[in-house]
Amino acid sequence: MSSAGQILVVVPDLGDSVTEATLTHWLAAVGTIVESGEAIAEVEAEKVNIEIPVDTRVRIDRHLVAEGDRVIIGAAIAEVTPVD
Repeated sequence: MSSAGQILVVVPDLGDSVTEATLTHWLAAVGTIVESGEAIAEVEAEKVNIEIPVDTRVRIDRHLVAEGDRVIIGAAIAEVTPVD
């Protein structure tokens, strides 16, 4: 569970046959402010790299998985807090 004001960033649906992915790169370090639409991480599924963007301006509070970890679709990968 996240603290008040925090949002969990999850691995989005990547297609009907995709059930998991590998987090290949963090594109935003903890503490970084990321603008709406910018990617915070990159995952690989079925040999395709996909960037995971945020839909609002946020601060990265915590990475929940490490580079190289396998994650299921819908799993939380980061905690972020919206910022003005």
